[in-house]
Amino acid sequence: MRKRIFLCKLQPIAAFMLVLALVVFVAGCSENDGKVANMQDGVADVTQLSKEEVVKQRAKEHMDALIAMDWKKAYDFFSPATRSLKPFEVYANRMKGGVIIRKSAVVEKVECEEELCRVTIHLGYLYVGDIAQMRGQEMTSRFQEKWIFSEGNWWLSPS
Repeated sequence: MRKRIFLCKLQPIAAFMLVLALVVFVAGCSENDGKVANMQDGVADVTQLSKEEVVKQRAKEHMDALIAMDWKKAYDFFSPATRSLKPFEVYANRMKGGVIIRKSAVVEKVECEEELCRVTIHLGYLYVGDIAQMRGQEMTSRFQEKWIFSEGNWWLSPS
């Protein structure tokens, strides 16, 4: 009977220690190199990311949309002001009539100033244009994009 009393007294202490260990474990797992990684509705809170990291992520998502030929998604990376001046239909028709098919893209470098970032992208593509000697060839190119900060977000600036 004495053993039973001892175990009953130990259980609340053991339960407390278990809860404390879980709290410490969960707190340790929620850190992500000092950056907040809260998830709400499946969207990461990027408020703690540097502007270079945010622009790199957005530039990659934009290139992924172009590779997938998702013109609407790619169009949505332009600022609201740009979209108000250039209707989606105009953009989509231009993109559909292009001479390349994008195959791969790597965001190589992002350099930012106050509200402007320059992004260097290495693009792999298939040429499908009118020059017969080049048609069907896979090629690569490096180019720069400008991204501007406006209305609380980073947007691709049209060239």
